[in-house]
Amino acid sequence: MTANNLVASKKHNRIWITTDAAGYDDAGFICTFGSKIRPIPEWSAVITGRGNAFGLDTAARELTRRASSFDELVGIASRELPLIVAEFRLYRPFELNLAGFFRGRPMIFFIRTPGDHDSSGMGMRPYLIYPMGSTLFGPWPSDDAIAAAGFVEPDPGDTPANIVSSICDLIRLQRRVPAEDGYSRVGGCAELTTISPDSIETQIFHRWPDDRIGQRMTTEH
Repeated sequence: MTANNLVASKKHNRIWITTDAAGYDDAGFICTFGSKIRPIPEWSAVITGRGNAFGLDTAARELTRRASSFDELVGIASRELPLIVAEFRLYRPFELNLAGFFRGRPMIFFIRTPGDHDSSGMGMRPYLIYPMGSTLFGPWPSDDAIAAAGFVEPDPGDTPANIVSSICDLIRLQRRVPAEDGYSRVGGCAELTTISPDSIETQIFHRWPDDRIGQRMTTEH
């Protein structure tokens, strides 16, 4: 239930992403804190994702090494990812979100490895790369939580200030989405990444100061 929220706006020629920073074990106990954004500055692109962190890091590194541009990265991902999984024995499932400028346009792509980790909720086949349109959010809060918070879904055609405000609000709301054990899987801190055609900027905009390594995360915001 790691938080990954991406908005690609053709109107503003920008991509905005919010992610949390908590790495945790299968029982939800925090193991580490760190950015979940893997920047590729030379392409003004990033790779982020959900699931096994070691697999995600290894796949992001290897895919970037095997491509010479973001367009090529998208083109080789379906072919190379299964080879990387086999070579490095990355058998715990994970998924990747690729965000950058594909053929000059801001775009988001999704690809996953086999297993039950598919936060898209659309039953996407492993190792096939999918263009995701202008938004990709996960985990999505319940209708009751959205209504109670008065949350408005990010709109890629809105003003940059409103887009940023909405995806920042979304990750705070995701903190309050419990897993089956009643604990959150979103925590540490919240990071905003802004991608333009010639830069990548990141900033921490919220912290959950009570989160500690070795402990679980509550749903308190």
